[in-house]
Amino acid sequence: MDIFISYASEQRTLADEIALALRAERHRVFLDRAELITGEAYNGSLREAIGACHLLVFLVSPDAVRPGRYTLTELGLAQDKWPSPVGHVLPVLVMPTEAVSIPAYLRAVVMLRPAGNIPAEVVAAVDRLLKPRWARLLRRSAVAAVVLVLIAGGFAAWRAVERSRVCGEALRLVEEAKLQQGAGDYAAAWDRLGEALTRCPGSDTIVQGQERLAMDWLDNVRVTRGKQTFTDIANQVQPALSRAAVGKDDRRAADALAHLGWADFLRSRDGHGGRDPVHSYQQALQRDPANPYAHAFWGHYIMTTGGDVREATAHFATALRSEAQRPRVRTLQLAALMWRSSTDLQDEVARVANEMRAQGESLPRSQETISSCWNVYYSRLVWGSEKGAFLAVLPARDHVATFEWLFPQYANSPNNRYAYLFMLAQLQEHAGERAKALANYQALLSVVGADGGTIPSVAREAVQRLQRP
Repeated sequence: MDIFISYASEQRTLADEIALALRAERHRVFLDRAELITGEAYNGSLREAIGACHLLVFLVSPDAVRPGRYTLTELGLAQDKWPSPVGHVLPVLVMPTEAVSIPAYLRAVVMLRPAGNIPAEVVAAVDRLLKPRWARLLRRSAVAAVVLVLIAGGFAAWRAVERSRVCGEALRLVEEAKLQQGAGDYAAAWDRLGEALTRCPGSDTIVQGQERLAMDWLDNVRVTRGKQTFTDIANQVQPALSRAAVGKDDRRAADALAHLGWADFLRSRDGHGGRDPVHSYQQALQRDPANPYAHAFWGHYIMTTGGDVREATAHFATALRSEAQRPRVRTLQLAALMWRSSTDLQDEVARVANEMRAQGESLPRSQETISSCWNVYYSRLVWGSEKGAFLAVLPARDHVATFEWLFPQYANSPNNRYAYLFMLAQLQEHAGERAKALANYQALLSVVGADGGTIPSVAREAVQRLQRP
């Protein structure tokens, strides 16, 4: 169906999101007035664009209904085409607007008042508008209905066989996509699933695969500066998530809503404003109060925006009750703690890492997370920022065990062995492991030789101290 979206320029970001969601459902959407030629033919071109559409979606806001705005011109052209707006115009209240300022033509039909994800609810409303139209067409022509039944009966067997063959090919594409997704090639996997869905529309297996891929891609998103942005990826996967967000399955809907909020957060990192991610997190928790994604993303958002650490900690505690998502939650938790430069939060990084080790959890999968943890230890034990407070964060032997658990790859790294030995020796000396600490200080001095500097000087003093009875 051809759809025209009428909106005030202040709602351009939201209009783009709605257009993406509608196009994902195979609708043709006219959105950008820049597509029209300028000059004397502008109004004529606009009239032609509205004349060619089957539905006008009007985003109602105080800006859109203000006298002099071009949205009212578009609405007038729609009224010329459809004297009755019923079945042809879908008003969507996107911002609180005084009823008296809304044109009577819009008030003549039921207005959509979204309570959750606006693009997803617009798609659902458009789908509801389509169904009655088909029903009326069939009622008008009994002959057409009979013909359709005969055709369906005559070709049912052939269609079933053909669909089975085509969907079998599509499912092979799904298996290819799983391999690409596992290898981290999300873009290629997305293309495979898109092709599979084109071949076998409506397959729930493919649809769910696309939802999982969309979430996995956002969870592990990486972009190359100058080639791609977070927004590019968020826009690409949004239609699949919007579709899931209005589904009947509460868990799937909550997972999708939480990731729609995460997508909004990622857009903000590109400098794009728009929807507050918290709105989507709240909607997710209405569908599934214990949803680990929503709690983890919300806790991360609170920390990264300077919010209450205790509130964020409560969200992470709830999210960690999900064993399946625990590794992802831990990565978000550590990233949030290290977002701000604070010794208190650095202390908490050590506590979280120690808890992970003690409970038999896996190391964070992200090398970026490991590197950030390394920087915390480096700051406190090499630079000496409030070293005493950091040493007191954990029982001394737990400190040693957690350090060795976190950084096994640095033990023999040519670039990091120097610092590794220095930090480990300090932790071992603090734990009373004198022989081990002495051996590591001596190993450190064998690496640096006669070099000067603070670290070799501290190491030599420690060797002398530890060699005394």
